[in-house]
Amino acid sequence: MELKIALVAGAVGAVAGCAGSSSSHPTDTVAEPEPAAGNAALMSLDENMARLRALAVFDVGHVNFEMPGHSGHCYSVCKHRQIAALRVDKLADVAESAAKTPAPDACDEATIEKNLAALNALGILEVRGLIKDEPKNSTNCYGHPCPDDAQASKALTCERAGKLASIVNAAKDL
Repeated sequence: MELKIALVAGAVGAVAGCAGSSSSHPTDTVAEPEPAAGNAALMSLDENMARLRALAVFDVGHVNFEMPGHSGHCYSVCKHRQIAALRVDKLADVAESAAKTPAPDACDEATIEKNLAALNALGILEVRGLIKDEPKNSTNCYGHPCPDDAQASKALTCERAGKLASIVNAAKDL
């Protein structure tokens, strides 16, 4: 009898492990994905992460698979992993499009930090920082960066900051 109760309790626990609960996480409002679309997104997750890295705008960390009410230990297809992969797919599409038109005047440090925080707040993936270009030291300038090189590095970093601002603006509803 005790074994039967333990087995039933274990089965209920396993089912409840992937069950949802109410919270205000962005993925709570996402409808359950179609199995084919969710599986396709999971299969292309590495490709989509590579697309984001190829933009060379921000340092891309790990995907955020954690969702309130969902266990990381599912014994079948985990809905929250499919949703996360679909969100990365959408972010990659939006980012590639938005990066084509950098926002002007987004280069000051406070704006960069605000945009990085906004992108992290989406809960899609970890964003570690803006990729900044550093000028190289040159023997022509006594072992320091030459002024033209420093100016070119700053311009490239500002262009990336503008792309970041455009991405954040385009992705705010994801």
